[in-house]
Amino acid sequence: MIIKIRSSPLVNKRFRAEVETRHGLKTIDFGLRGGYTYLDGADTVARRNYWKRHLGNQTEKTLIENLIPSPALLSAYLLWGNTRDLLKNMNHLNKLWAEKHLGK
Repeated sequence: MIIKIRSSPLVNKRFRAEVETRHGLKTIDFGLRGGYTYLDGADTVARRNYWKRHLGNQTEKTLIENLIPSPALLSAYLLWGNTRDLLKNMNHLNKLWAEKHLGK
């Protein structure tokens, strides 16, 4: 579950998420600082191409499809998710995690 999202202190990353895992709290920096994503207004063609490109990479595909907390997962669901609203995308991902891990 995502607890908090804020700006990343890393020069090349956009966000830092605090994620609660079964092993404790984990911080994950993700998103290219200065990048232009669906969240920022990129069109649906760019969104579709993003998903094709990243699901074409077997490592990223595994992380995304299995909802493994990682930069790949957070970028896919938060920056290139179903809406242009970060909070809505975060709530959607948290709901998917709850369904997978808690059976809700």
